[in-house]
Parts: sequence; C-alpha cells; structure tokens
Amino acid sequence: MGWNYPDWMGVFYPANTPLRDSLTAYSRTFSSVEIDSTFYGTPREAQVVRWHQMTPPDFVFCPKVPRLITHDMALKEVDAPLAEFLRVMANLKEKRGAILFQFPPTFTRADLPQLEALLPKLEELGMGGERFAVEFRHRSLIGEDVSALLSEYNIALASADIVNMPRRFEVTTDFIYMRLIGKHGAYNHHKHTQTDKSEFVERWANVLRGQRERFERAYVFCNNDYEGYSPATCNRLKAALGLPVIEPVAEVQGSLF
Repeated sequence: MGWNYPDWMGVFYPANTPLRDSLTAYSRTFSSVEIDSTFYGTPREAQVVRWHQMTPPDFVFCPKVPRLITHDMALKEVDAPLAEFLRVMANLKEKRGAILFQFPPTFTRADLPQLEALLPKLEELGMGGERFAVEFRHRSLIGEDVSALLSEYNIALASADIVNMPRRFEVTTDFIYMRLIGKHGAYNHHKHTQTDKSEFVERWANVLRGQRERFERAYVFCNNDYEGYSPATCNRLKAALGLPVIEPVAEVQGSLF
C-alpha cells in the first residue's frame, strides 16, 4: 500500500536511493502497488504519466479514490470530481488495475442510497474499461443485499483484515481485492517485522487457493501496520501461495574500477 516510505531506506531500498526513484526500485521486487497518495487528492497528470514510465511493462497500479469523494462528500454530487479523477488515472493505460473506493466508518447503511445512485453512472463517468472495488468499514453494510448490489455492477467487495471489522471473503465479481491492514499507528517505525501474523496470512492464502476457480485475478496488498513492515508480509503471503519470492536488494555493490 504505497511505496514512498523513508523507513524503508537501507532496508527495502538501497540507503542512497532518491525518493523520486523509489517506485522504480519497488517495481524490481513486486509487480503491483496500491496508490495510497491518490486518497489525499487527484495527482497531477504529468505525475501519473511518470509513474507509467518508471515501471516495467507488466506492472499494475491500483489507485484509491480521493477521500474528498468517499469521506468529505460521502458520494453526494461527486460526478465532476470523480470523472476528473478517472480521466487523470487513465494515463496509467494498460497498467491501470482496479480502483478502490475506501469508505470511512461514518459511511453506514443510511448512506447506501448514495452508492446505489452512483454505481449505474460509473461507466459513463469513466474513460472506458475501469474496474472497481469497494471497502466498507461499518458493520451495518454487511448483508446479502449489499453484496448483490455490487455483483449486479461487477464491483469487488474488498476483503479486509482490519480492526473493528470481521474478516470476510466474498466473491462478487471476476476478481478479488484483498487488503491486510491491521491497526493504523500500531508501530513507531516500519523497518522490520514486529508482530507475527503468519497464522492469519496462511488463512488468507488458504482461502485464495480454495476459491481459485471463482475468480480470474486477485489484487492483494499489505499495510505497514499489519506486521510492522509490509514488504516482508507481502513476501510471506507470496510464499504461502507458492509464488516466487524476490528478495529486495537493499545494498548496492560498489564497482572495483
């Protein structure tokens, strides 16, 4: 969930890596990333173009919808800012993955009509081919009717491992969006693993393997606050799934000449 973390310097990235080059360094180890920075506002178009240029051909970005739309406006009269966000993110081209609506705990069942009104308009507001995932953080939005609504519009219900919400796995479209989040602010730094949640990581891996025939693709992202250091959590999950693990090169060898 993001790549621009100073705590990773000398641990995940070589110590002398300029922050502006951290995305390229990140893409040598992992093939996708959730863009956390878009949650705080729509980026400049030139920045999105640069992200596309800095990463390998098969790299995938999953942007988060700005909090202006999900939190501040609670989906009310958001057509213009959402259309602009989707227009800018279209510059990711073939590297654009699922787009996440992360709702706050204050978004409850009372706000469901706003979501019901928005979903039919997403195709019209977008630039073509966008796929979406939704994460709820209020228990009132757990229900068969909500899952059916998302299925109707081919929206993924995000599976989130976060405090104050039950761990759930539901398939509502042809892809999975999973987030191992933990408790925000749980650690003072994010330089190494500080809590062992391998039991839960293995459980999520078992669920993905067991349901594999029900989806075509899974986007899985880990937060620094899950175990204290998300690159290790990501590689732990990859190993549990039997996927090749690429260890980061945190030190650069000097030249002999």
